[in-house]
Amino acid sequence: MPTLTRNFESGRWANSSVHVVLKGLAMNRKTFLKGLAFAGASLPCFSLPVKAETGKCDGEQCKADAGAVRHFLTEFVTREEVNLDRDTLLKLMQERGRACCRTLEFRQKLIADSQGDLDKLVELMGKIVGAENCTRQGNAIKLIYPVAQCVCTANPVRAASPDDPYCNCSAANNQLLFATVSGKPVKVKVVDSPRRGGQHCVFDIRLG
Repeated sequence: MPTLTRNFESGRWANSSVHVVLKGLAMNRKTFLKGLAFAGASLPCFSLPVKAETGKCDGEQCKADAGAVRHFLTEFVTREEVNLDRDTLLKLMQERGRACCRTLEFRQKLIADSQGDLDKLVELMGKIVGAENCTRQGNAIKLIYPVAQCVCTANPVRAASPDDPYCNCSAANNQLLFATVSGKPVKVKVVDSPRRGGQHCVFDIRLG
């Protein structure tokens, strides 16, 4: 089973299994990258003391582990994006988004304060983005970040492209947030974003 260790001199987390596999990266880079996304995109996640379908962290260890996953994937994708096929890249972005949901304090507070009430979550989210930017009609929720640039500082600053994969990270973050509170399957579609040439980040959230 993969284990996380911390280098106290650099302050960075490392995954022992990743380092073992990386020794063969030069010989078979493509196989390694695809294998990472299929079976190991969430390698450090094996130590997370939460069910895979929940975004709630019940302790500091969970948040620390999720933070390590987020940091690992951020650095990995930054280095390897040009070597990844589209499906692999999206899987990594989605995994990072889920880890981010478990890491961020305000996301955990939203989950706790909503107490399983989806309408309460919409209300609380509305206090962050503006009530008019988080609305619900039945099983459909429209969420807008009313800013003209990407809100995630971990993402690279670059020219807009029609299908920028980093938006899928935010989509997965919101998917896990709303699924955790509602207790139902949730699908999230990125309608628009500054990274994709739009004015604001817009998400179409649907309860299954």
